[in-house]
Parts: sequence; structure tokens; C-alpha cells
Amino acid sequence: MNMFTFTRSVTTEWLRRSVWLSFVFFFLHHGAVSGQTPSPSPSPSAPIKSDTDKKAASTSPEDKIKRWFEFDQLSVASRYHFIENDNNSKAANNVQYQFAAKFRFKFDAKGKYSVAANLATGPSFTTLWNASGGGTGRTQKNLNFRQLYFDAKPTKAVEVQIGGLYVNYGENTEVTTYDNDGYITGERVLLRLPKKLYFDEISVTYGRLADRSTPNVFNRFKRFDQQNYHQFLVRKQINKWAGFSADYTFESGMDTFHQAVKFKLPKKQIIDTFIFENYERTDPDRSYGFNAFGEKKLNKIFTLSGGFANIRIRALNADRFPPGKRIYFTAIAKISPEFSVTTQFTQGVGFIAPTIARTRLDIIFSYNFLETLRRTRLF
Repeated sequence: MNMFTFTRSVTTEWLRRSVWLSFVFFFLHHGAVSGQTPSPSPSPSAPIKSDTDKKAASTSPEDKIKRWFEFDQLSVASRYHFIENDNNSKAANNVQYQFAAKFRFKFDAKGKYSVAANLATGPSFTTLWNASGGGTGRTQKNLNFRQLYFDAKPTKAVEVQIGGLYVNYGENTEVTTYDNDGYITGERVLLRLPKKLYFDEISVTYGRLADRSTPNVFNRFKRFDQQNYHQFLVRKQINKWAGFSADYTFESGMDTFHQAVKFKLPKKQIIDTFIFENYERTDPDRSYGFNAFGEKKLNKIFTLSGGFANIRIRALNADRFPPGKRIYFTAIAKISPEFSVTTQFTQGVGFIAPTIARTRLDIIFSYNFLETLRRTRLF
């Protein structure tokens, strides 16, 4: 057994034991509280509440739902999707649709222990979009749990996750790392001890990043122990204006470093947010790529953003950014709290391989059900 295999085995075992310890901690803690804390007897001078007072103090239906469930996203969308390759062939010219529901079930009221899930459309690692049948491509009906994992936060400083996870990006984006729609199965430990360890977050992840055409997390659980991925990440918010992150990622024999710095600029500047990020592939083939991104919120309705990216390898990063140099622009119009229209345009510059996308246009219509539920006080 070599040193890497031994270290991975020990770390994986430690992560699994951490999760079980978190379970034990949770049940022992709540068992002790319920078993040792008697209900206080009312003092002679304490006023006796009437039935009316008790009803007023009762929990509302909204609070009852929030006690057990917490939603991060509940949305539907449709888009016009167009891609033209460098050889002028149309790779896509169709209408697609999307559904996404990200939520968690809380074992305790504070949400220290929960099961998080993402139920969404999409046939693969790099997309949540299904073809509607209008235009190129056959109708797709994919709907799967792409993420499903147990999350334990026994203290503010420690968090443990195990199951079908999201990728941890740090301050990097999907342009230089992995697509936002991606998934892994494995284990993660996060430490948040900035006063003792300087960094706001230190993250260690071991898992399997594969099965690109298997979005169903239950099918991917069958190969849970066949790990090919690990990541070590640090993140630091220097002040209210600037933050950075860096990570080392191993995936199926490939060694890659990612770094990113993010600036939040004062108001009345040309842009509100600026990100510079890059990757460095060191093995087996050396490669370097980067992305420079800026965003400006013009008013309550319109937001503009754009940038320049140079990606030199085929990877599982955002499908908008295959190998080549590209300029890109995004315009978002938030018509109401629920409804928005997004236009994304990406154009390759310089040399682009003949069968690689040079021009891409997406026009997206999104409806956020979560805003409706919040407005009606259901969540």
C-alpha cells in the first residue's frame, strides 16, 4: 500500500466516523435535554394564561413548515438555446426547459443536523436543461435527485457532509473549475476557525467525480467507494471589499490548482464586482487558463455583466466555455420578484477548433416560485 492510498483510506475512515459521531452527539444531546429538564411549576404569583392567550401563542402553519423544511430554490425556466460551431454547423437551435428544487429536512429546529437535496431536470453533469422537442434534439424528461446528503454542524466551527454533494468552488466560478450543475458523491469536512487558523474556511473533500451521464444520485451511490477525486481548499475574506480562495484538486490522475480573488467595489464605480480566477494543470499535461469577470447592477431591474476567458483544456467546466478564447456578456432584467429574463451571449475569438462552439446565445425566462411562497408566507 503506497502513502497516498494509506492517507486516503485513513482520511475517509475518519470522515465516516465523524458523521456517526455527529449522529450520536445529536441524539444524546436531545435525549439529555428531554430527560433531565423538568417542566417548571407555575409560581403562585404567575398569571394563568387563558385559552385565547394560548391560541395567540400557538405556532402558525408557516412556522410549522419552516421547523422541518427549508427551501433554497424552487424555480422553473425555459430558454432559447443556439450554438454555432466554428465550421458554421448548427450544434443546437432549440427550446429547452428546467425545474430545480433545492431544500433540506431539518432534524432539529436550528438546522444543525439536516438532509439536503436537489431535485432537478437535466441529463448530465454539465446541464440542468432538458430538450423540449422544439427544434434540434429529441424531447427529454429527465428529473432526478442530483444531490442528497447528510449535513451535520455540531458547532459553528465544524461541518461534516456525506452523500451526493455539490462541488465546493471557493471564490472561483464554473468557468475555470466545474460546471455549476455538477455533482460528486463522497465526504467533506469544513473548518471555520479564522481566529485560530487565519482562513475563514478550510475544506477537505474525498469522493467520486465521474458518471457524467448519471445525474441520479441513487445510481451513483452504488459506486460510492470507488473514489477518484479529492480537494483541499482554503478561503479568506480579507475585508468587506476583497476575498480570495485557493485549492488543490485531484481528479482521475490529473492535478490542478485553482485560485481566485473577488472584489466588491464601493458604490458609484464603473462595476460593483470584479473576479479574476485561474487554473493551473500540472499533471499529466501542463496547462494554464483564466477568466476576468465584471458585474454592474444598474438599478433595481437591470444587471449587466461580462468578461474574457481563455480555457485551454477540455474539462467539466461550464459548457459555455469549451477550449478557446471567449468574450461573453449577460443581461438580466428582473421584471418582478418572481419573473426575470436573462440574455447570455458568448463569442469565440482567435483560433477555435472546427467542431467547437464559436457563437452561443441563450435567452432565458425564469419564474421563482419561492418568492411567491414567501410573499404568501408559506415559506
